[in-house]
Amino acid sequence: MKSEALAPHDTITEEKTTGLEALIQAVPRLLVPMFALFFLSFALLYASSAIIEFVKPILSDGDLFGGLFKGLHMGVVALAVYELAQVVHQEYDTSGKPSDAVRRIRRGVTRFGSIVFVALVLESLIMVIKYSQQDLAGFLYYPVAIITSASFLLISLGVFIKLSDSATMDDGQANASENP
Repeated sequence: MKSEALAPHDTITEEKTTGLEALIQAVPRLLVPMFALFFLSFALLYASSAIIEFVKPILSDGDLFGGLFKGLHMGVVALAVYELAQVVHQEYDTSGKPSDAVRRIRRGVTRFGSIVFVALVLESLIMVIKYSQQDLAGFLYYPVAIITSASFLLISLGVFIKLSDSATMDDGQANASENP
């Protein structure tokens, strides 16, 4: 008699769990493409702005270097935002294997961190060239700070790769011991 009374309650709980799981699976299917599209649209806006920033000083003043600096700056930002859109789209794709989550996260963080590192170094080099051409040597501590930050980022990325590699190896050894 007791088991008959509990059966409808278990069915309701199971339906709620199934509904919650469906909601949890449906939300990323909607949000991930929206975020990827959002970042991609900003990357395209930055890329078009880079072209405009490159051409505008050349047409108005004939300043090739000014256009190159401004265009390169915006182009690097466009590249970083595009890479972010690509990482969001690829790494959170629903066809990915859940067992490979550590590798996917590691690959995404490495790719995005590399793009940010390159963007920081390029920005600091642009600043060094700009300040040296304008005889503003007193402002060179800004690019030095950026290069120091980029170095810290590169060291942190190396530590992350080393630690995540050992975590991946530990998972692989644990799976090997479970499946003889």
